[in-house]
Amino acid sequence: MNRDDPQARVWHYRLDAEGNLWHDGSVFEDPNILNFFMRKMERLPDGRYFALCQGEECYFEPEDTVYVVRELEFHPDRVDLVFQGGYRERLDPKTLHVGRDNVFYCRARDGAFEARFNRKPYLELARHIDYDPKRHHFFLQLAGEKFPIQGV
Repeated sequence: MNRDDPQARVWHYRLDAEGNLWHDGSVFEDPNILNFFMRKMERLPDGRYFALCQGEECYFEPEDTVYVVRELEFHPDRVDLVFQGGYRERLDPKTLHVGRDNVFYCRARDGAFEARFNRKPYLELARHIDYDPKRHHFFLQLAGEKFPIQGV
């Protein structure tokens, strides 16, 4: 990759708070490309988000985060997160927290990125949150272990 090459093709995308990827005024919906972006996303030293796709430079400007949880899959011992393009990974429940506007967030890609829950998975996860009156905190219980929810 040569970012100084004037012939290099450069694409600019915007991600809204719901995880929709926008380019030139239209929502970009190709699941294979979206999955690729989620797997290859990098954060550059200057703070911009970037992915190299078939030799073309792709930059992403998020309204909130570049990773938005769109669905959840519950299993007896874990919760799987489903992102744009069907990209999946396991929830690290130790990173689950409530952020701005009382929205659930967690860490994605081995802690490298923050992920925001959109409305549907937020409500699904909220049904699995319990309150410990002795410790005065909310928690998610998975495989017999209680994980406190930070920021509540």
